[in-house]
Amino acid sequence: MGLETPTGKTPGTETRITEAPQSAVVGLAILLLTGIELVLVVLVFYAVFVTGANSPTITSPDTAQAPLADWFGSDQRIISLWLGAIFVNLAYILFLYQGYFMDHVTVAKRRFKKWEDEGVQF
Repeated sequence: MGLETPTGKTPGTETRITEAPQSAVVGLAILLLTGIELVLVVLVFYAVFVTGANSPTITSPDTAQAPLADWFGSDQRIISLWLGAIFVNLAYILFLYQGYFMDHVTVAKRRFKKWEDEGVQF
């Protein structure tokens, strides 16, 4: 008989498709977050490659003017804050895009027997 449990569905077929809402407000938020993302990427590359701000102990004069520079105290801490913000921002952009602009598709999969199917009880 094998391990596969018959379900009456062909594996790989789309059983349900829910259209994405595609809200204009969410699209505008994605564009705004993309702009912030580009600004952060430019800040990181400018600080590392143009000004050479890469010291773990001192704050160079170029990055001393950066937002929240007083709180962090060194070049690497400020740049690592920007890098962290880049990845969090990118994750939020992808989350919004997936939730509001991609259709939700349910696909039939192969089902294999489990312990409960065999009558095993603990």
